[in-house]
Amino acid sequence: MANDLNKVLLIGRMTRDPEFKSVNGSSVVNFSIANNRVYVTNGEKKEETHYFDCVAWGRLADILKQYAGKGKQVAIEGRLQQQSWETPEGKKASKIRVYVESAQLLGGQGQGGGSGGDRSDSSNSYDSGVSSGYDDYPAGDDDIPF
Repeated sequence: MANDLNKVLLIGRMTRDPEFKSVNGSSVVNFSIANNRVYVTNGEKKEETHYFDCVAWGRLADILKQYAGKGKQVAIEGRLQQQSWETPEGKKASKIRVYVESAQLLGGQGQGGGSGGDRSDSSNSYDSGVSSGYDDYPAGDDDIPF
């Protein structure tokens, strides 16, 4: 079997404040982001918007609850997961969500809404514990091989 990859990176604006709840003692937030795409076809500029449902767990959920809010621009990295169920009418339904593994709040103060918290930093990065490994190897100009 080939090595499969399920990874998504999105930048967009939160469409609502994160909805917080506790599940078996773990924090979880649900939110959605809007992602805009501008393109030109036949010389005409067009824009389309896509919406993505997202979920974050643990410490990352606590941080997003405190610092993120409707209108805030955020970069998220995670994986896609499909959920399937049967409707009360007996039809099959499914939804794909982004399970957020790390998030970075973008933009400065006054850009986007939010619910509480001190936003003295213009950009904050929060990670749910998944490390890229790049921080373990700080590189200077002398480390570049060319």
